[in-house]
Amino acid sequence: MSGKPAVPTSVAEAVTSKSDLAKDPAAPAGESIRSIDRALRILQVMNLRHQWSLHELQLAVELPKTTVFRILQTLERGGFVCSEGTLGLYRVAEKVQELSSGFTNKDLVVEIGSPIALKITTEIKWPLAIATLDGTFMRVRYSTMPYSPLAVHATTVGQRLPLLETAMGRVYLAFCAEHERNELFAMLRESSPENTIRDERRLLAELELIRRQKCGIRKASAKRQTATIAAPVTHGADVVAGLSMTTFGNSLTPELIARYAPVIIETAERISQAYLAKVGG
Repeated sequence: MSGKPAVPTSVAEAVTSKSDLAKDPAAPAGESIRSIDRALRILQVMNLRHQWSLHELQLAVELPKTTVFRILQTLERGGFVCSEGTLGLYRVAEKVQELSSGFTNKDLVVEIGSPIALKITTEIKWPLAIATLDGTFMRVRYSTMPYSPLAVHATTVGQRLPLLETAMGRVYLAFCAEHERNELFAMLRESSPENTIRDERRLLAELELIRRQKCGIRKASAKRQTATIAAPVTHGADVVAGLSMTTFGNSLTPELIARYAPVIIETAERISQAYLAKVGG
């Protein structure tokens, strides 16, 4: 559990962040299951250091000692806590890592980036989206379209955007490592005839231009009547996501690009910095 964003950095934070509903008798029924709430609080606090005595843990979580003991017994039977024999000490067990195994770096970048993207939409009104690589597509993981007065659709969450045909896809191809790009090219050639790279030299030149501009632009077409400006969210030399702004096709003028491309680039860099601060590297 260490290093995950939900883990508090102090005992005080662990106790206050999870216990409000359990302590509040006026909380609506069904909003908190007290025994689960307490068990999670104990696991959070235990994660702050290697081992705890029952007395120390009871003081930290501010629960009756008998309650803490029963919860520890339950967690121990489940394999999430270990007791140190006759010493009366407890520590988290290896199985706690399973609690975070479904939470990936792709989830993390969306969790970090979504409030930043939403703030920008409230300022510029245009909708933003965050997408991550999904095979030979970019899958939209978050969209501010529900909060934008200029949104073309209700949302684009879940949409798969082809790498070769979209600004988000081309930004990923432009900024990912060369070996990854070559692997993606091979996957594209094998996936279907429509993904054939007809002129690789021209494509590489276009990707180089995207790198120099720090963003990719997709104009409207018969297939897609919207237009997009996209920039990469990076972690070191790796691309972890793409950030885009969608406009009406006829709105993508040179003036609009000059006004909003720097905003998208700067916002993607802010998400990259926040992601780096969270995962290190």
